[in-house]
Amino acid sequence: MYDVERIQIDSELQRQPIVPMLPGSIPGAILHLRTLQPGEKITVEPQADKAYIFLVIDGDYTFSASEVTKTASGRWVFIPAWNQTATFQATTKTRLLQIQWDIPENGREEWKNPQRDFPYIQEYITSLQYRDKNKSDKTISREMVRQRTVPGFCMGSVESYGYDKVAQHPHPMLDQFFFSFPENDVDVLIDDFKVPMKGDTLLHIPLGSNHGVEVLGDNHMHYIWIDFFLGQAGLDRLDSSHKHTGQMRSF
Repeated sequence: MYDVERIQIDSELQRQPIVPMLPGSIPGAILHLRTLQPGEKITVEPQADKAYIFLVIDGDYTFSASEVTKTASGRWVFIPAWNQTATFQATTKTRLLQIQWDIPENGREEWKNPQRDFPYIQEYITSLQYRDKNKSDKTISREMVRQRTVPGFCMGSVESYGYDKVAQHPHPMLDQFFFSFPENDVDVLIDDFKVPMKGDTLLHIPLGSNHGVEVLGDNHMHYIWIDFFLGQAGLDRLDSSHKHTGQMRSF
């Protein structure tokens, strides 16, 4: 089996409120899985030249930043501005992936003078859908955080059922994590190897590797990709490969 960096969490046995997820795998990126118990409140203060991206996996909770408050259930994305304090208050047990990203030096002015309003709030299921040449017509791809929202960062998802396949492809200009939703059960193809990836797993795609994903039988493919990039080449790749469909499909 390919020696790839990954960590799988058993949500039923997990007792730590904060779990580091593959520290040091991608320069400038720090990920934690946070678990909030009913009634618990956490606050994340802004830091200079850093972005915080939160993906809630499950639970009922309230998010606040600046003058904005959102009460929600399940999968949403929240991004406070560079100078906004973020607060989560859990109503039921809530799990969220917290991503801290060091804004590239050439994007720091843009981050402090954004072209859009923050906090950025996006319901997962209503994210814009896109197509790219590596995926079949059956696959549903969602764009959760489009490139240029946060300098050097973007995030989306891939969903399908067996049999289906994301064709193997390299992108040496994008450093990437995969994070699987609990229902995910696939094989990640990396060069000539197959790496099983079940639910609640964070996996680092080796930079420049020829990678894809295969789902067998009636298994569910449902994972997010998290991209980090430093230059124009990453933007060019994403601009050219992610084309909005104008549709809102579901399984």
